[in-house]
Amino acid sequence: MGVLERLGEIAAKYATNAMNAASEWARNAAQAADKWDRNSKSADAERNYATGVQYAAQNQLRLRGLQNVSAADWSAAVSGSQDVYAYKVSIASPKWQQKFEPYAQELDRIVPTLPSRIPGSPRENVMNRVVPIAEALHAKKVGGAVTRALGPTATPTAPRYPFGRR
Repeated sequence: MGVLERLGEIAAKYATNAMNAASEWARNAAQAADKWDRNSKSADAERNYATGVQYAAQNQLRLRGLQNVSAADWSAAVSGSQDVYAYKVSIASPKWQQKFEPYAQELDRIVPTLPSRIPGSPRENVMNRVVPIAEALHAKKVGGAVTRALGPTATPTAPRYPFGRR
């Protein structure tokens, strides 16, 4: 009997084995946390990530991977994981607060320096108020510890205008 003929049996065994191995996987992953932390933030990992993203983009791997995924598949995955999402997000609140705090400080710093709104002038309001906020938050994001540890990356310096060209 060939593999194709046994495909259903193999898939069922795969699902059963994954459920049985979950606790062992979790234990092994927890024991390797320090190694993961060290390796995931290395210059080699960053180079490998960049190479992999470039390869995936050149070969349209994201699009190819989505070819056989339907809206029904997406919907089933979402409905099957909503309880996990709710639980995980609810317990992550302190970490979210800690990670968002620098951005909240940046907002508190920049908002008082913005010019007043101009009634009836949405373009000017966006350019004078929204763009400086977006640029400040972007600078905060790309100027973090990773940039200092692994070296700066090139960022575009030309301003972008949301309502067409100037």
